[in-house]
Amino acid sequence: MNKKQRNPDDKNSKFKRIRFVKKFLRHMPRKSSIHKYPVLNKFAHAARKRSYLWSFRISEVVPAFYIGWIITLTPLPYVVHIIIAFFAALMCRANVAILIFLPIFSNIATFLFFWAVTYKVGAYVVRWLGTGTEMLPVITAFDKNAILHYGKFTVRIFATITLGAIILGPLLGAICSVIYRYYAKKYARKA
Repeated sequence: MNKKQRNPDDKNSKFKRIRFVKKFLRHMPRKSSIHKYPVLNKFAHAARKRSYLWSFRISEVVPAFYIGWIITLTPLPYVVHIIIAFFAALMCRANVAILIFLPIFSNIATFLFFWAVTYKVGAYVVRWLGTGTEMLPVITAFDKNAILHYGKFTVRIFATITLGAIILGPLLGAICSVIYRYYAKKYARKA
């Protein structure tokens, strides 16, 4: 199709927005493609029955942002994020595509940055509460207690990052929700 024969609706902002959203969500699970995902395929039949998982209304998107950011900022492996996000979408009646997109977004290139920020926030809160944090002692030779030290350190880091995620997640969720509500109202007026 040459430039002169294009559809006149292509210039309409509604169709541009729809094409952008479709391109953006192409790799996210959809009602028609959820069976292709390794873990989610076990629940594809049940997920197809629940229309709220696929809805982009404000009532389904806002909880997805809040819960999604908390899940995204926790220091868990990618597959665990996806499983938790799917079940959180079922329990909270939230949009599954957004809940699964947020962990993918964080795990591509930014998860170290997110974890560093959430650790700083969590460590600040722990210090503010007065419990204090210990840093990992330098272990120069193998010691029987070394595994115990590393285990305690790992649990402490995990707990601190999770605390930071619980604090920062709702804040980022609120920011995303305000932006989404603004654009949803803006485009609803145009329609």
